[in-house]
Amino acid sequence: MRRETLYVTVANGTKVPFEEFERWSQHKQSMHTDHPIRKINWGLSHADKMSSIVRAQYQAGTRSNNWNYGKRNGQSIAVMTPAGEFETLKGATIFYKIDLATLKEWIESKPNEFYYMNSLSAEQIRKLRPGKRAVITPAGKFETINSAARHYGVSPRTIKTWIRSMRKTEFKYIQLMNENDYENAD
Repeated sequence: MRRETLYVTVANGTKVPFEEFERWSQHKQSMHTDHPIRKINWGLSHADKMSSIVRAQYQAGTRSNNWNYGKRNGQSIAVMTPAGEFETLKGATIFYKIDLATLKEWIESKPNEFYYMNSLSAEQIRKLRPGKRAVITPAGKFETINSAARHYGVSPRTIKTWIRSMRKTEFKYIQLMNENDYENAD
């Protein structure tokens, strides 16, 4: 006699064998099948409410600001200058009282005096800074996240959160072709 394997379909559409599902904790089962956040309709009013809560917490001094600023940011680059090493480009621009474009120009034109401490490969730079990303929304296509954010009156971070989780059925990135794809498309 052959025994049939039973499967449980979880919220993201994945099928899990019942034997495995049965071993999950009650909390894990609940989070994968009937998570309370799935019943919430996230709208602009929610974004406004959350923004006002965060602003109030910063003003009251109750919200810690321990994000990746300065050298802790994965995108920051240390730079060596005649005045010494700076952990970030911004630190060097503040010291020299110049803008970032001028500092980058000095790095290119005076490589013996100004240079990056740890140079990144082109692939690493592309991963850290993917550039403009087009977005499709209920209001249509936007060439950048910032333009979509301006249209909806929210921050770019809110648009990214909507794309990633809160409203991912309505907001999505559009996969853009890079230059090599255009050349190979002919």
